[in-house]
Amino acid sequence: MAWTFIDELTSADVAFRATGGSLEELFCFSADATAAVMVGDPSALEPRQTRRVSLRAENLEMLLYELLEAVLRLKDTDGLFVRVGGIAISHDAAGWSLDAVLKGEALDTLRHRAGTDVKAVTMYGFSVRREATGWISEVVLDV
Repeated sequence: MAWTFIDELTSADVAFRATGGSLEELFCFSADATAAVMVGDPSALEPRQTRRVSLRAENLEMLLYELLEAVLRLKDTDGLFVRVGGIAISHDAAGWSLDAVLKGEALDTLRHRAGTDVKAVTMYGFSVRREATGWISEVVLDV
């Protein structure tokens, strides 16, 4: 697991810190941490349905924010809980872009633990940074 929940960052919401050796890995683990709040073990999600997303943002924080919001939109609009099945992140003069394949399924209470409903990603304490050991994100989810 490349994320940990952070109790001391917030008392009313759920916070996590994710790490990755690359940006792509960081974004995947951040999406998994978000899914873990809602379904327990995200690796139990079977890739029964696929959605593609293409996102653009002026900075890395907003790009990750947009990806996590896309994960929540699929849950809210289609009842679909997803993991990142493939991702490419690039940067140019206009900013950052991401193309991802999201794969998952509807909640199956026989195989998934129905967790806490995540309403939104907040900007409180939200960060993406590079350190000597790789990339780190800190995210607070509104539950």
